[in-house]
Amino acid sequence: MRRLMCPPTYFDIEYEINPWMNTANKVDPELAKTQWDDFVAALKRLGDEVDFIEPDPRCPDMTFAGDGGLVVDNHFVPSNFRVPERRLEAMHYVKWFSEKGYEIAEYDETVFFEGLGDVVFHGKRAVLGHGIRSDIRCLEILKRFVPDLEILCEMRIVDDRFFHLAMALAFLDDDTVLYYPDAFDAESVERLKASVPNAIAASTEDACEYFACNNLVIGRKVLIDNASEGLRAKLAEHGFECVVCPMSEFKKSGGSLRCLVLSFVDTGGASQ
Repeated sequence: MRRLMCPPTYFDIEYEINPWMNTANKVDPELAKTQWDDFVAALKRLGDEVDFIEPDPRCPDMTFAGDGGLVVDNHFVPSNFRVPERRLEAMHYVKWFSEKGYEIAEYDETVFFEGLGDVVFHGKRAVLGHGIRSDIRCLEILKRFVPDLEILCEMRIVDDRFFHLAMALAFLDDDTVLYYPDAFDAESVERLKASVPNAIAASTEDACEYFACNNLVIGRKVLIDNASEGLRAKLAEHGFECVVCPMSEFKKSGGSLRCLVLSFVDTGGASQ
């Protein structure tokens, strides 16, 4: 699969826009670069094609490329960040995709949408998150610009620690998701269970300590910061193998593996 990533050249905790961020808890830049490089190497070993976008020193969170928008076939729907600290990032992703000939979606600037942070997909099937950062009205935007994307259900996020859907939910295959129930209201959990045959609940330890739902799946490999023995056993029961990719520095900002990649959705395929 094709991915777009941004080197963590200027990554640091320069402001606090989610419960994980603390400006006194600085990033170790050398360790962050090593962790990012090792992750890129793991993606390439597993057959992914990785492109890169130049970082901007004014955008310390730009390394979280998955938040930059949504790429489906030849369409790019850029993010419109709710928090002002991240709005400049979107301009760089729009420029990158424009230069590559993608059709750029334009929409009402009052609608907040934060890309793959709040649209978790597998092939052409997707789940939409809203409530903390993205606006439920972005559902109509996605239907208009990427009608081939099948939104299985929408999930209302109620825990600020899981400000993006990708922090609390991940597709493992077409019929299986890993999710953290307490991140959502009860109605959302019921919608998810009705929409996806296999919904594996992550523990508080896995969701909060290891950011286990913010993983990346390639085939039957689950690239993940870490996981409890219990979660490893559950994944093995479903035929998945954990591949540990430490993300200690990125978790300081409230993100992990999935946040670092902007994946290109091909509605004719079936890979994440």
